[in-house]
Amino acid sequence: MVYASDDIVEKIDVTIVSSQMPPSKIAKRMTASVSTVGEQMIAGRKVNEVQDNQISYEKLIKEIFDRVLVGYSVQSVDIRPGPSTALTIEIAPWGDVVHEVAIAYDFGTLSPDIVNLIKKDMGNVDEKLNDVLIGLPIDAVDWAGGLSKVAIRELLANQLPEFHANIDIIPGERTLVKLSLSPLGTTVQDVHVSLRSTTIPNVVLAAVRPTMNETSKILIGLPVAFVERHRDYFTDKLIAEQPLTKKYGITATPLLNAGADTEIALDVETDKYNITLEAYLDMGREEDNASARLHAGKIISKRDEVFLEVNFIPSSVSWEFVPGWGHKIGSSMIAGIKYNTSSSENMLWLSKELSPSWTMRLERNPQNRNNELGLRYKLHDFLSAEYIITKDEQWLRLVGHL
Repeated sequence: MVYASDDIVEKIDVTIVSSQMPPSKIAKRMTASVSTVGEQMIAGRKVNEVQDNQISYEKLIKEIFDRVLVGYSVQSVDIRPGPSTALTIEIAPWGDVVHEVAIAYDFGTLSPDIVNLIKKDMGNVDEKLNDVLIGLPIDAVDWAGGLSKVAIRELLANQLPEFHANIDIIPGERTLVKLSLSPLGTTVQDVHVSLRSTTIPNVVLAAVRPTMNETSKILIGLPVAFVERHRDYFTDKLIAEQPLTKKYGITATPLLNAGADTEIALDVETDKYNITLEAYLDMGREEDNASARLHAGKIISKRDEVFLEVNFIPSSVSWEFVPGWGHKIGSSMIAGIKYNTSSSENMLWLSKELSPSWTMRLERNPQNRNNELGLRYKLHDFLSAEYIITKDEQWLRLVGHL
């Protein structure tokens, strides 16, 4: 083809051909490298000049890429000069090629459950590595390995952004890729667990605590952002591991607040029973100032409960058995009646939750018309303080939640 004397080479179109084509990502990188060299060597020159020196250019490009493309030999270079110059390079691999890629993961001391969760996030790492390395000459793995590392890090940056991937590639027909992860950002240093319930005694909840403590240890060392992203997974796992949940079908609701000092609050409730065990110590009262009460209730409908309260008074070594009934009014108030079998007296009662920490209690004896008003403040899961007022006296009661 005849070109005008002022026609110049404006662009280079590169084609890589081979009887054993390299992996697509490698071929793409080769094409980019050849394009860069071709543009520096030919682009901007007059087309006629390139035609006149075609053989020299082809020889020069062949020599360059014979040295650059380690693992491949350049069989031929063909230049078709023009404003859009076509540059075709035929390559052939030399030596053995990679037939298999094995990945050796190093997750340190992470638990098997966390490892499975991370692997699920990582997705198709094996496929990405195979795409880059399978079929590649072993001698080319060193320089192509950088491309593999970039591909894996880009994949993990999207799917597992809370970790940095450390990758080491050992070339061979069975190429070994060693992959380890380092946490990024703030990690969980400690986990604090608290258990709460309004229907189950703390002595029963104590059976939950060892399992909770053991389960929560899997969070230590993990990036806080990773725990946040998988909050549902970890809360579901905390529930699934509870022995009470499995054995009695009790509802457990964990609240996970991730941080360097992660806090887990577990609300454990049942809609079948209402069982509490309390110990009382009265200050400002001379007689019977220490006692204990077991409340064992059976919830018979959404709003009704029948119960038996058993009071024990150590000073007189006496027992009181008080059956009763309660009816829920609204979401925070319960009223009912109970009967003291020891004194043969009825008692009307009402309990109103004023806030998560404050509760008001009112009891009235219809026989003698005596009233007892108590205002209780919950100090923590195991202790409350209640100020009690009657017609004749007032006192402060410490309530231990057993």
